[in-house]
Amino acid sequence: MVHPGKTRSTHHTVRFTGDEMPKYKPIVSDSTDSPNYVSSQSYPGQDSGAPSPEAFSFQPAAQRYRHNEQRIKLLTSINQIVQQRADLEANRVTLSNLLDELRRKLKRRIDECHLEKKERMKALKQANQRLEKEKFSIVSEIEHLKRHLEKEEAHHLQHARSAVAQADNKLAAARLMRDIAELRQRVAQVEARLANELKRKRQAELDIIRLRKELSSTKSFVASLRMPPPPLRKQCSKFA
Repeated sequence: MVHPGKTRSTHHTVRFTGDEMPKYKPIVSDSTDSPNYVSSQSYPGQDSGAPSPEAFSFQPAAQRYRHNEQRIKLLTSINQIVQQRADLEANRVTLSNLLDELRRKLKRRIDECHLEKKERMKALKQANQRLEKEKFSIVSEIEHLKRHLEKEEAHHLQHARSAVAQADNKLAAARLMRDIAELRQRVAQVEARLANELKRKRQAELDIIRLRKELSSTKSFVASLRMPPPPLRKQCSKFA
């Protein structure tokens, strides 16, 4: 992976001197056209890339050509490895920058989350306090309404009891009035009978008095009849 700000060089080559020549293992060619003639003595550590003067008389041209071809392939492979290393380094730097950026973003996001959490906790605490106040006010209102309802029920019960008592009193008064009317009627009847009895008694007394008078007169008359008649007196001439 390559950083977007960087462009990959397609012509990246490296030249080594005899002292800077790295010691790599020989690359085995996959091609079947050219056989592998590389040995541990073919590329000494101090070789600069030119044919050795000491070994010049012992190497034919075809062998030197093949050796040079192997050197070219080796240098090409080294250049590719160096290019890959440069690309990997660029990718590492890019990934490191991305990692740092992600860490900064993560830290910023964590800070934002902590701040948001604090704000939410504060809002929840305020909402909880507000709900507690509303709950307390609602409970107080419910208690007040309950007491008022109990008072109203007691008042209605008392009113109903008083109404029942008034109705009972009215019924009792009606019964008393009826009893009084009946008693008055009975008293009137008794008074009427008593008046009749008194009238009869008075009449009887009058009859008794009359009968007594009659009896007395009768007795007097009978007594007068039983007595001899008195002698006749001479009448005065004046009265004659």
